Amino acid sequence: MRPRLTESKAMAADPEGGRVLRAKYLDWCSARLADRLLRLTPDEIYELAERAEAQPETTSSGGREHALGTELSYSSVVERATEALRLQIQLPTFEEWAAAYAEAPEQFDEELLGFWREAEE
Repeated sequence: MRPRLTESKAMAADPEGGRVLRAKYLDWCSARLADRLLRLTPDEIYELAERAEAQPETTSSGGREHALGTELSYSSVVERATEALRLQIQLPTFEEWAAAYAEAPEQFDEELLGFWREAEE
């Protein structure tokens, strides 16, 4: 008797399903970051962005460096804070996440925001 493929293993074997699995991974990562960001007060967001500003590995925001002494826009502050949180949270790689998802997809499906559904369309 052949072992039954789980939904996530079947998706990974199929190129279209692999695309959906990767979209679920990105959705899950986004949910984790959003949850952490939304738990911060505005002051904590600004403090996190300021600390990120001082750290070279968190200041590469798509080439949109600002001149020293100029004030960051709110969107830049949130972008820097989000990048700093991403580094703090230490999200799993896609391969690590996919293996864990294959074992217990229901654990992850509860945390998805639903953005992955766009990959199905």
